[in-house]
Amino acid sequence: MRRIAASVLLSLLLTSGTYAQTASLGLNAPQLYEKGMNNLMGAGVSRNDVNAVEYLRRSAELGYPPAQVVLGYFYDTGSLVSQDSQQSADWYKKAARQDDRLAEWLLGRLYYTGGGIPRDLSAAELWLQKSANQGDPFGQYLLGMVRLERNDYPKAADWFRRAAVQGLAQAQRQLGELLKQGQGVNADKFEAYVWLLMSFDAGNQTVASELAALEAELGRSRVEEAKSKGRALEKTVTRGLAQSGSHTAPTGCAALLPIGWL
Repeated sequence: MRRIAASVLLSLLLTSGTYAQTASLGLNAPQLYEKGMNNLMGAGVSRNDVNAVEYLRRSAELGYPPAQVVLGYFYDTGSLVSQDSQQSADWYKKAARQDDRLAEWLLGRLYYTGGGIPRDLSAAELWLQKSANQGDPFGQYLLGMVRLERNDYPKAADWFRRAAVQGLAQAQRQLGELLKQGQGVNADKFEAYVWLLMSFDAGNQTVASELAALEAELGRSRVEEAKSKGRALEKTVTRGLAQSGSHTAPTGCAALLPIGWL
């Protein structure tokens, strides 16, 4: 999960439409959002967390999805405001109902983990499916985890593969595990080694012992072949990750993420 906490959202999906004006400030919702993010970023006198939260709240109340996601994120993590999972879910849901894929996976994640709200696997699946259908790798990964918990191994493997080819180390590991065990897919230790190696190279050190065991089973020549295949595949994965603009936290908020945040 640490890789998610270490990366930064490259882009938020901006929704189209006309937003109401804030009479007292003469600013519309997107402008309030920009002012909020500008106050949030920087250090010292250039940063003002109180103003940031106020601008973002005004933007969110006007129905602007990116601001709703950021405000939900603040309540989710307890950053700048008191932690409140229910308020977080409420703000995520407002944005998710406008088809914001970031909000959809964050809301699905809350229901999946049961972090501060009752765990609801069906609600998690509903929102994660929406995010996954929009190509979000984090939504795809967590949807795979839901399917895994339901013992639907073929569907789990499919969603893990979709996220794995977008460079998500967690999904690469899960796909490798299913391939190694032959769950939902034909057992293939060669391909399992390729995906576990890619997960390892992406920073997932927990698969080291599994890689060592597979190396003993495959033999030197097959391991060399698998390493070559992994390097070639990583080039495709890296390009796909850059093109998709994969994200974790709203822009400018990644530094506030606690270690291990999913």
